[in-house]
Amino acid sequence: MKEVLTRKQGVLESVLAGLLMAGLLSGNVQHAGAAESRSAAPETEASHEVEPVQLVKGPLSIAVSPQYGGRITGLSLNGRNLLTQNATDGNNFGSTFWLSPQSLWNWPPVAAHDSAPYRITAQDAHTLSMQGPTGAGARVGKSISMLTGNRARVKYRIEAEQDFDEIAAWEITRVPSRGLAFAPVAMDTVQTVRGSMQYLQDAAGVLWLPMDNRAQHKEGKIIANGSEGWLAYAVDGLLYLKVYPKIDAEEMATGEGDIELYLSGVKPYLELEVQSAAQALTQGEVLDWSVEWLLLPIPGDVEVHSGSRSLLDFAREQVSAL
Repeated sequence: MKEVLTRKQGVLESVLAGLLMAGLLSGNVQHAGAAESRSAAPETEASHEVEPVQLVKGPLSIAVSPQYGGRITGLSLNGRNLLTQNATDGNNFGSTFWLSPQSLWNWPPVAAHDSAPYRITAQDAHTLSMQGPTGAGARVGKSISMLTGNRARVKYRIEAEQDFDEIAAWEITRVPSRGLAFAPVAMDTVQTVRGSMQYLQDAAGVLWLPMDNRAQHKEGKIIANGSEGWLAYAVDGLLYLKVYPKIDAEEMATGEGDIELYLSGVKPYLELEVQSAAQALTQGEVLDWSVEWLLLPIPGDVEVHSGSRSLLDFAREQVSAL
Protein backbone atom coordinates (compact mmCIF):
# COMPACT_ATOMS: atom_id res chain seq x y z
CA MET A 1 0.00 0.00 0.00
CA LYS A 2 1.46 3.31 -1.06
CA GLU A 3 0.71 5.14 2.17
CA VAL A 4 -0.16 3.78 5.58
CA LEU A 5 -2.37 6.18 7.49
CA THR A 6 -2.59 6.70 11.21
CA ARG A 7 -6.01 6.71 12.88
CA LYS A 8 -6.23 10.53 12.86
CA GLN A 9 -4.94 10.78 9.33
CA GLY A 10 -7.47 8.17 8.16
CA VAL A 11 -10.37 10.31 9.37
CA LEU A 12 -8.92 13.44 7.75
CA GLU A 13 -8.34 11.67 4.43
CA SER A 14 -11.92 10.38 4.43
CA VAL A 15 -13.29 13.93 4.83
CA LEU A 16 -10.99 15.37 2.17
CA ALA A 17 -11.79 12.55 -0.25
CA GLY A 18 -15.50 13.15 0.19
CA LEU A 19 -15.05 16.86 -0.64
CA LEU A 20 -12.78 16.36 -3.63
CA MET A 21 -14.14 13.36 -5.52
CA ALA A 22 -17.44 13.12 -7.34
CA GLY A 23 -19.34 9.99 -6.41
CA LEU A 24 -17.27 9.31 -3.30
CA LEU A 25 -19.25 9.00 -0.06
CA SER A 26 -17.73 10.30 3.16
CA GLY A 27 -18.52 7.48 5.61
CA ASN A 28 -16.27 6.16 8.38
CA VAL A 29 -15.52 2.87 6.63
CA GLN A 30 -11.92 1.76 7.09
CA HIS A 31 -9.65 -0.74 5.36
CA ALA A 32 -6.12 -2.04 5.56
CA GLY A 33 -4.82 1.32 4.36
CA ALA A 34 -6.51 3.17 7.20
CA ALA A 35 -7.25 2.52 10.86
CA GLU A 36 -9.06 -0.62 12.01
CA SER A 37 -12.09 1.23 13.39
CA ARG A 38 -14.91 0.45 10.95
CA SER A 39 -18.59 1.09 10.45
CA ALA A 40 -21.19 0.49 7.77
CA ALA A 41 -20.78 2.37 4.50
CA PRO A 42 -23.46 4.81 3.39
CA GLU A 43 -25.90 2.99 1.16
CA THR A 44 -29.06 3.55 -0.81
CA GLU A 45 -32.39 2.79 0.80
CA ALA A 46 -32.92 -0.01 -1.71
CA SER A 47 -29.61 -1.74 -0.96
CA HIS A 48 -31.08 -4.45 1.26
CA GLU A 49 -34.65 -4.37 -0.06
CA VAL A 50 -33.89 -6.12 -3.35
CA GLU A 51 -33.17 -9.84 -3.30
CA PRO A 52 -29.79 -10.83 -4.77
CA VAL A 53 -29.69 -12.37 -8.23
CA GLN A 54 -28.98 -16.10 -7.94
CA LEU A 55 -26.81 -17.80 -10.55
CA VAL A 56 -26.77 -21.60 -10.29
CA LYS A 57 -25.05 -24.33 -12.24
CA GLY A 58 -24.83 -27.79 -10.76
CA PRO A 59 -23.81 -27.66 -7.10
CA LEU A 60 -22.25 -24.17 -7.44
CA SER A 61 -24.27 -21.02 -6.82
CA ILE A 62 -23.36 -17.33 -6.73
CA ALA A 63 -25.47 -14.53 -5.29
CA VAL A 64 -25.01 -11.03 -6.73
CA SER A 65 -26.47 -7.78 -5.37
CA PRO A 66 -26.67 -5.23 -8.23
CA GLN A 67 -28.17 -2.67 -5.85
CA TYR A 68 -25.14 -2.90 -3.58
CA GLY A 69 -22.15 -2.21 -5.78
CA GLY A 70 -22.82 -5.16 -8.07
CA ARG A 71 -21.23 -7.07 -5.23
CA ILE A 72 -20.97 -10.86 -5.07
CA THR A 73 -22.58 -11.64 -1.72
CA GLY A 74 -22.63 -15.43 -1.83
CA LEU A 75 -20.46 -18.26 -3.17
CA SER A 76 -21.88 -21.66 -2.26
CA LEU A 77 -21.21 -25.30 -2.99
CA ASN A 78 -24.15 -27.57 -2.21
CA GLY A 79 -25.63 -24.77 -0.10
CA ARG A 80 -22.47 -24.08 1.93
CA ASN A 81 -21.59 -20.39 1.58
CA LEU A 82 -17.94 -19.35 1.72
CA LEU A 83 -18.18 -15.54 1.77
CA THR A 84 -18.69 -13.33 4.81
CA GLN A 85 -22.04 -11.56 5.12
CA ASN A 86 -22.88 -7.95 5.92
CA ALA A 87 -23.58 -8.79 9.57
CA THR A 88 -19.84 -9.47 9.96
CA ASP A 89 -18.63 -5.88 9.69
CA GLY A 90 -20.80 -3.32 7.94
CA ASN A 91 -19.50 -2.70 4.42
CA ASN A 92 -16.67 -5.24 4.68
CA PHE A 93 -18.36 -8.36 3.30
CA GLY A 94 -18.62 -10.38 0.12
CA SER A 95 -16.53 -9.73 -3.00
CA THR A 96 -16.08 -6.23 -4.39
CA PHE A 97 -13.90 -4.26 -6.81
CA TRP A 98 -11.65 -1.19 -6.56
CA LEU A 99 -9.25 0.74 -8.73
CA SER A 100 -5.54 0.20 -8.05
CA PRO A 101 -3.27 1.68 -6.83
CA GLN A 102 -5.10 2.83 -3.72
CA SER A 103 -3.36 6.20 -4.01
CA LEU A 104 -5.89 7.00 -6.77
CA TRP A 105 -8.57 7.41 -4.11
CA ASN A 106 -7.03 6.79 -0.64
CA TRP A 107 -10.02 6.08 1.67
CA PRO A 108 -12.95 5.36 1.78
CA PRO A 109 -13.52 3.23 -1.34
CA VAL A 110 -15.14 4.94 -4.31
CA ALA A 111 -18.86 4.33 -3.69
CA ALA A 112 -19.61 4.26 -7.42
CA HIS A 113 -17.44 1.14 -7.71
CA ASP A 114 -17.90 -0.43 -4.28
CA SER A 115 -21.42 0.09 -2.93
CA ALA A 116 -23.62 2.23 -5.22
CA PRO A 117 -26.27 0.54 -7.41
CA TYR A 118 -25.18 -1.07 -10.67
CA ARG A 119 -27.46 -1.29 -13.69
CA ILE A 120 -28.14 -4.77 -15.10
CA THR A 121 -27.25 -4.79 -18.81
CA ALA A 122 -27.71 -8.49 -19.60
CA GLN A 123 -29.01 -11.53 -17.75
CA ASP A 124 -29.83 -15.17 -18.36
CA ALA A 125 -29.84 -18.35 -16.29
CA HIS A 126 -26.06 -18.52 -15.96
CA THR A 127 -24.76 -14.99 -16.65
CA LEU A 128 -25.24 -11.53 -15.19
CA SER A 129 -23.69 -8.34 -16.61
CA MET A 130 -23.81 -4.95 -14.87
CA GLN A 131 -22.59 -1.38 -15.31
CA GLY A 132 -21.71 0.94 -12.45
CA PRO A 133 -21.88 4.74 -12.32
CA THR A 134 -18.93 7.07 -12.81
CA GLY A 135 -16.57 7.59 -9.90
CA ALA A 136 -12.98 8.83 -9.60
CA GLY A 137 -12.78 9.25 -13.35
CA ALA A 138 -13.83 5.73 -14.32
CA ARG A 139 -16.82 3.44 -14.77
CA VAL A 140 -16.67 -0.23 -13.78
CA GLY A 141 -18.50 -3.06 -15.52
CA LYS A 142 -18.86 -6.59 -14.15
CA SER A 143 -19.99 -9.85 -15.71
CA ILE A 144 -20.35 -13.13 -13.80
CA SER A 145 -20.68 -16.37 -15.78
CA MET A 146 -21.31 -19.85 -14.38
CA LEU A 147 -19.18 -22.50 -16.10
CA THR A 148 -18.86 -26.25 -15.82
CA GLY A 149 -16.81 -28.01 -13.17
CA ASN A 150 -17.70 -25.92 -10.07
CA ARG A 151 -16.27 -22.90 -11.83
CA ALA A 152 -17.24 -19.31 -12.59
CA ARG A 153 -15.62 -16.46 -14.47
CA VAL A 154 -15.80 -12.89 -13.19
CA LYS A 155 -14.99 -10.28 -15.83
CA TYR A 156 -14.24 -6.65 -15.05
CA ARG A 157 -14.00 -3.64 -17.34
CA ILE A 158 -12.62 -0.24 -16.37
CA GLU A 159 -13.75 2.52 -18.76
CA ALA A 160 -11.52 5.56 -18.40
CA GLU A 161 -13.34 8.91 -18.40
CA GLN A 162 -10.07 10.76 -17.78
CA ASP A 163 -6.41 10.04 -18.41
CA PHE A 164 -4.62 7.72 -15.97
CA ASP A 165 -0.83 7.49 -15.81
CA GLU A 166 -1.25 4.19 -13.97
CA ILE A 167 -4.29 2.04 -13.21
CA ALA A 168 -4.99 -1.63 -12.48
CA ALA A 169 -7.98 -3.82 -11.64
CA TRP A 170 -8.38 -5.02 -8.04
CA GLU A 171 -10.69 -7.79 -6.79
CA ILE A 172 -11.29 -8.03 -3.02
CA THR A 173 -13.02 -11.12 -1.60
CA ARG A 174 -13.78 -11.51 2.12
CA VAL A 175 -13.84 -14.96 3.72
CA PRO A 176 -13.84 -16.21 7.33
CA SER A 177 -10.46 -15.88 9.06
CA ARG A 178 -10.27 -19.48 10.25
CA GLY A 179 -8.86 -21.33 7.26
CA LEU A 180 -5.58 -21.59 5.38
CA ALA A 181 -4.61 -19.18 2.59
CA PHE A 182 -1.69 -20.02 0.31
CA ALA A 183 -0.08 -19.09 -3.01
CA PRO A 184 3.19 -19.59 -4.88
CA VAL A 185 5.01 -16.24 -4.86
CA ALA A 186 8.31 -14.64 -5.77
CA MET A 187 9.78 -14.72 -2.29
CA ASP A 188 11.79 -11.51 -2.58
CA THR A 189 8.58 -9.56 -3.28
CA VAL A 190 6.75 -10.43 -0.02
CA GLN A 191 6.23 -7.34 2.15
CA THR A 192 4.28 -6.62 5.30
CA VAL A 193 2.71 -3.22 4.62
CA ARG A 194 0.48 -2.94 7.65
CA GLY A 195 0.58 -4.34 11.20
CA SER A 196 2.00 -7.83 11.47
CA MET A 197 1.18 -11.16 9.86
CA GLN A 198 2.21 -14.61 11.08
CA TYR A 199 2.75 -16.17 7.67
CA LEU A 200 5.16 -18.90 6.60
CA GLN A 201 7.39 -19.20 3.55
CA ASP A 202 8.63 -22.61 2.48
CA ALA A 203 11.57 -23.69 0.35
CA ALA A 204 9.24 -24.36 -2.60
CA GLY A 205 8.41 -20.66 -2.86
CA VAL A 206 4.92 -20.93 -1.36
CA LEU A 207 3.43 -18.41 1.06
CA TRP A 208 1.15 -19.93 3.74
CA LEU A 209 -1.19 -18.05 6.06
CA PRO A 210 -2.72 -20.37 8.69
CA MET A 211 -5.46 -18.89 10.88
CA ASP A 212 -6.38 -20.40 14.24
CA ASN A 213 -10.10 -19.90 14.86
CA ARG A 214 -9.50 -19.96 18.61
CA ALA A 215 -7.02 -17.09 18.62
CA GLN A 216 -7.54 -13.33 18.43
CA HIS A 217 -5.86 -12.22 15.23
CA LYS A 218 -3.67 -9.16 14.89
CA GLU A 219 -4.39 -6.76 12.07
CA GLY A 220 -1.96 -7.10 9.22
CA LYS A 221 -1.48 -6.97 5.48
CA ILE A 222 1.07 -8.56 3.18
CA ILE A 223 1.60 -8.09 -0.54
CA ALA A 224 3.54 -10.17 -3.04
CA ASN A 225 4.02 -11.03 -6.69
CA GLY A 226 2.38 -14.35 -7.45
CA SER A 227 4.62 -16.70 -9.38
CA GLU A 228 1.85 -18.86 -10.90
CA GLY A 229 -1.18 -16.56 -11.12
CA TRP A 230 -3.41 -18.06 -8.43
CA LEU A 231 -4.42 -17.60 -4.80
CA ALA A 232 -6.07 -20.34 -2.72
CA TYR A 233 -8.04 -20.63 0.52
CA ALA A 234 -8.98 -23.87 2.29
CA VAL A 235 -11.64 -24.05 4.99
CA ASP A 236 -14.24 -26.58 6.23
CA GLY A 237 -13.24 -29.20 3.66
CA LEU A 238 -13.53 -26.77 0.71
CA LEU A 239 -10.88 -25.28 -1.57
CA TYR A 240 -11.49 -21.88 -3.16
CA LEU A 241 -9.17 -20.83 -5.99
CA LYS A 242 -8.85 -17.42 -7.65
CA VAL A 243 -6.95 -17.81 -10.93
CA TYR A 244 -5.91 -14.67 -12.82
CA PRO A 245 -3.47 -13.69 -15.60
CA LYS A 246 0.05 -13.97 -14.20
CA ILE A 247 2.08 -10.77 -14.19
CA ASP A 248 5.70 -9.89 -13.52
CA ALA A 249 6.78 -7.93 -10.45
CA GLU A 250 7.60 -4.84 -12.50
CA GLU A 251 4.01 -4.80 -13.81
CA MET A 252 2.44 -4.43 -10.36
CA ALA A 253 0.80 -1.12 -9.48
CA THR A 254 2.96 1.22 -7.40
CA GLY A 255 2.91 0.18 -3.75
CA GLU A 256 0.69 -2.84 -4.48
CA GLY A 257 1.00 -6.56 -5.16
CA ASP A 258 -0.93 -8.76 -7.55
CA ILE A 259 -1.55 -10.93 -4.46
CA GLU A 260 -2.56 -9.20 -1.22
CA LEU A 261 -3.84 -10.65 2.07
CA TYR A 262 -5.46 -8.43 4.69
CA LEU A 263 -6.39 -9.91 8.08
CA SER A 264 -8.69 -7.93 10.34
CA GLY A 265 -7.65 -7.69 13.97
CA VAL A 266 -11.19 -6.88 15.09
CA LYS A 267 -13.64 -8.83 12.93
CA PRO A 268 -13.42 -12.47 11.78
CA TYR A 269 -12.57 -12.00 8.13
CA LEU A 270 -9.64 -12.26 5.73
CA GLU A 271 -9.43 -10.42 2.42
CA LEU A 272 -8.19 -12.45 -0.55
CA GLU A 273 -7.09 -9.83 -3.08
CA VAL A 274 -5.72 -10.15 -6.61
CA GLN A 275 -4.79 -7.44 -9.12
CA SER A 276 -4.10 -7.03 -12.81
CA ALA A 277 -1.00 -5.55 -14.38
CA ALA A 278 -0.91 -1.77 -14.16
CA GLN A 279 -1.02 0.31 -17.31
CA ALA A 280 -1.71 3.81 -18.55
CA LEU A 281 -5.19 4.59 -19.86
CA THR A 282 -6.29 7.64 -21.81
CA GLN A 283 -9.84 8.93 -21.78
CA GLY A 284 -12.09 6.58 -23.73
CA GLU A 285 -9.82 3.53 -23.39
CA VAL A 286 -10.75 0.41 -21.42
CA LEU A 287 -8.98 -2.18 -19.29
CA ASP A 288 -10.50 -5.68 -19.48
CA TRP A 289 -9.54 -8.33 -16.90
CA SER A 290 -11.05 -11.56 -15.61
CA VAL A 291 -10.61 -13.97 -12.70
CA GLU A 292 -11.59 -17.64 -12.67
CA TRP A 293 -13.22 -18.89 -9.46
CA LEU A 294 -13.23 -22.54 -8.44
CA LEU A 295 -14.89 -24.00 -5.36
CA LEU A 296 -14.62 -27.71 -4.76
CA PRO A 297 -14.44 -30.31 -1.98
CA ILE A 298 -10.99 -31.32 -0.77
CA PRO A 299 -10.43 -35.09 -1.10
CA GLY A 300 -10.08 -37.01 2.14
CA ASP A 301 -6.49 -38.04 1.43
CA VAL A 302 -5.33 -34.41 1.02
CA GLU A 303 -3.75 -32.95 4.15
CA VAL A 304 -4.74 -29.38 5.01
CA HIS A 305 -1.93 -27.59 6.81
CA SER A 306 0.93 -25.20 6.06
CA GLY A 307 3.49 -26.84 3.80
CA SER A 308 1.14 -29.65 2.73
CA ARG A 309 2.49 -31.11 -0.48
CA SER A 310 -0.75 -32.95 -1.22
CA LEU A 311 -2.80 -29.75 -0.84
CA LEU A 312 -0.41 -27.80 -3.07
CA ASP A 313 -0.47 -30.56 -5.70
CA PHE A 314 -4.27 -30.70 -5.58
CA ALA A 315 -4.55 -26.93 -6.11
CA ARG A 316 -2.07 -27.00 -8.99
CA GLU A 317 -3.99 -29.84 -10.65
CA GLN A 318 -7.14 -27.73 -10.66
CA VAL A 319 -5.35 -24.71 -12.11
CA SER A 320 -3.63 -26.73 -14.83
CA ALA A 321 -6.98 -28.21 -15.90
CA LEU A 322 -8.45 -24.80 -16.77
